[in-house]
Amino acid sequence: MISIEEGIVEKISWEREGIQCLEVTLAGRAGKEKALNYSKLTGKVLAGQRVFLNTTAVRLSLGSGGYHFVLFNPARENLPLSPQGHIIKLRYTPLQFKVHTYEEKLPEICPDILLKKYCGLKNTPVVIGELHSMIAPFVLLFNKRYSGKRIVYVMTDSASLPLYLSDTVSRLKGEGMLAGTITCGHAFGGDIETVNVYTALTAAKEELKADVILLIPGPGVVGTGTRYGFSGIEQGEHIDRVNKFKGIPIFIPRISFADKRSRHYGLSHHSITALAEISSTRAYLPFPLLNKKKRNILFRQLIQSGLPRKHRLVLVKKPPLKMSYTFPGMQTMGRSIQEDPDFFAAVEAAAVFTGKFFF
Repeated sequence: MISIEEGIVEKISWEREGIQCLEVTLAGRAGKEKALNYSKLTGKVLAGQRVFLNTTAVRLSLGSGGYHFVLFNPARENLPLSPQGHIIKLRYTPLQFKVHTYEEKLPEICPDILLKKYCGLKNTPVVIGELHSMIAPFVLLFNKRYSGKRIVYVMTDSASLPLYLSDTVSRLKGEGMLAGTITCGHAFGGDIETVNVYTALTAAKEELKADVILLIPGPGVVGTGTRYGFSGIEQGEHIDRVNKFKGIPIFIPRISFADKRSRHYGLSHHSITALAEISSTRAYLPFPLLNKKKRNILFRQLIQSGLPRKHRLVLVKKPPLKMSYTFPGMQTMGRSIQEDPDFFAAVEAAAVFTGKFFF
């Protein structure tokens, strides 16, 4: 079920490509509330206009950041469809829309593409992570230590679908730290749209000339507290995809000693399940050098899950650079670098290890 409420746009708080942040008042409710409008779907709105909002997540106190979403903008001008592209995203929903995908452009780029087998990623490092909050620390540290390399971000469709939602990606692109973005499956808003992960990897290497590929979902992953019921389980499948395409899979372990939930304490069960049970092939698994007590907990988890026999564990012995940079709002699960240093240390270790493939 969807909760739909009518409102009036009081103010445009900020906007950038593809998205507007609004203050709205809702019929029958006191006070102003926050809303997001994806202008590529529902058109731009102006202060004073009437809109219809999907208020489901806020009413149920779910994790949408306290935002409603514009579902219908009556003032939107009905523009003619572009003749290019016929692949539909959000298929068979009221908001389905068409895009011009990389796959559709391939026959123009390579006329005999249907007869050719892809020659692969040619040992390009592909960094696999579960949380969107891993992107900023990885990119910032990697660029600090190994400048001049092209990092391409591939966003899967296992979490939020619009890339426009990501403040992180918007800032990193604006500062020239990301060479490009690709959205695959039903995710949308990247520089390149693709139908699946395989063609996203292909586009990252062939079209955007990636030196490093980040394969990480958007904000808002799903977990249920059950063994297999979490969206990040795709990480195990990603390892196999990267190996099949002759890339180098590097897995960022989700580590935290600040998260008091037992299933996420130390090495998260999400990482363990994806690595131990879902992947069929090997990945590099870099770990930061933590203190002895934490190290012992991690080693015990690794041994119990059989990961040293299955994957290539790497201890980044030389301590990574301390976080000597700032990035607005850099957090993970609501915790800052100071509150959850080991999470960020794991991302740092992955960045340092990835750089070793270039030197």
